[in-house]
Amino acid sequence: MKSKSLQNIFKAVALLASWLTLSPLLLILDGRWKLLPKWLRIVLFVVSPMMLVVMAVVAFWGYDYYSEHYMQQHFVRRSVVENITGVRLPRYKVVDRGEEWMCFGRSPEHTYDFTLEFKKMPDEDFYKKLDEYFDNFEPGKYSYSAIWGNGLEAPKGESNKDDICFSIDIERGLKTFHIRVGGW
Repeated sequence: MKSKSLQNIFKAVALLASWLTLSPLLLILDGRWKLLPKWLRIVLFVVSPMMLVVMAVVAFWGYDYYSEHYMQQHFVRRSVVENITGVRLPRYKVVDRGEEWMCFGRSPEHTYDFTLEFKKMPDEDFYKKLDEYFDNFEPGKYSYSAIWGNGLEAPKGESNKDDICFSIDIERGLKTFHIRVGGW
C-alpha cells in the first residue's frame, strides 16, 4: 500500500512540474494516468500558457535583480577594492547607497554611489601608501579611477566582458569615503 501512495505522490509531482513547463506534457501524462478530473485538466490547460509568461517575467526580473545585486555587493568587497587599487584598506562597512541612470548617446549607464565608513581611523602608514598609488590633486584628498572592458584590460581578478568605470575617493581625517561604480 505504501508503494502505491508513494507512486501517486511521484506522479502528482511530475504532473505539477509538467504543468509549470509544458502544458501538452501535462495532458499526455494525465490522459494516461487519469489522476485529475476532466474539468481540472481543462482549467490547467488554459492556465499553463499564462504560467509560462509568468515564468519568463520572473526569469527576466531575476536576471535584472542578480546583475544589480552583483554590482552592489561585488565592488564594495574589501578584497575586490584591494585588487583593483593595489592598496590594503582598513576594515569598513557600507553606510549608504545611491544609484542613478545616465545616458550618453545611445548607451545607458547605471551608476552606483556607495558611502563607506572605516571601522577605525586609518593610520599614517595607510595615507603614505595612498600617496604611492592614488592621485593626490589637493592636499589630503586621494582618488583612484579605473576603466575596463570594451578593449581595455581589466584589473587582476575582474572580467573584461563588462564595461566598468570604478572610482574611489578618500579624504584624510574623515572616517567616511566614497566608491562609485558605473556599467553600461
